[in-house]
Amino acid sequence: MHENLESLTRTELEEWWDRVPGARRFMKTLGREAEQNHALAVDIEASDVEGFLTIFMDEIQRRNYSLVLERLQLSTGESADEFVTTLVERYEPHYMPDLLSGSLMTDVARKKILSGYVLLVKVEGRATWLAEVISDFNRFEDAGKGTVIFFTPELPSQFTFRLTDFITPYDVQFFAINLMESARLNQTEKLYTATLTAKLAGTSAVAAKNLARADLYSDGRRLVEEVLGLEYPRRKYDRAVWETQIQFALPIVETVREKLIARNLLELKKLLPRTDEFGKVLDDAWDMELRHLHYYGGNVKVFSQSDWDVLELVYRARNDLSHLDTLEREQLDKIFALADF
Repeated sequence: MHENLESLTRTELEEWWDRVPGARRFMKTLGREAEQNHALAVDIEASDVEGFLTIFMDEIQRRNYSLVLERLQLSTGESADEFVTTLVERYEPHYMPDLLSGSLMTDVARKKILSGYVLLVKVEGRATWLAEVISDFNRFEDAGKGTVIFFTPELPSQFTFRLTDFITPYDVQFFAINLMESARLNQTEKLYTATLTAKLAGTSAVAAKNLARADLYSDGRRLVEEVLGLEYPRRKYDRAVWETQIQFALPIVETVREKLIARNLLELKKLLPRTDEFGKVLDDAWDMELRHLHYYGGNVKVFSQSDWDVLELVYRARNDLSHLDTLEREQLDKIFALADF
């Protein structure tokens, strides 16, 4: 993801972390964990960490205004002891380790050096020791030992709270559609764009904000390259577009099929019964698929020119999508225009 993306405003941060259901559950869960005096790791997109911390600090202060929140940016070495030494130098410069405690981090917890603190630690560099540090701190169970929350690419399999376990595509879609309230798109186009945003943005509110724009509908590939980077796989983008077009276009295509049959029912009944090229017996006009309407109806000119043009459009679109091809923007515009056909 590009580094120069537009950040969320305070209002948008509150919309995401306070009102989007999955993000709100994540925030509340971590708030409860912070009150339990634990060490843990948090897995969210790097682009979203700053915004998360802004709202999370408010959440903690609402829960317990006496807690002291501090943000640390640490460049670390390759051992747990080196990390703990950096920590105690800041919070207890006269600390004398008890070698019988088992580990420095357990001793820090036992002596409650971090009591009353919620440390939000962004770790730079490799932190292969992270699981060890978290486990050692949590081994001491007495209350009041403090809370340490790590943000680092080196996430342990345990003690990690992942936003992906809380957020669903519907959460991101809900967020995106609200962001697009003033976009110059009709309601169907907005909902389509918000759905595509949810497939592309993952759990990143920052990515969602930068994708939930009219340009994603009109010039999607270019916008995706700007937001997610040139390295974002073309096949993943095409798949997301195809899935979204299937979701929105096919119901319209099916409605158009039924309305074309209703408009031309008497003439279509005259063509039946038939056995198609796959051996399917057609004796009810309502069972005719688009290919039947196109082939049998086209041969005897059942349809008016305007209905035929519509049939051609939906027939080609249905074929393209069934062969895993995506529709061009102009095709999609015409399909969406048939919603009230």
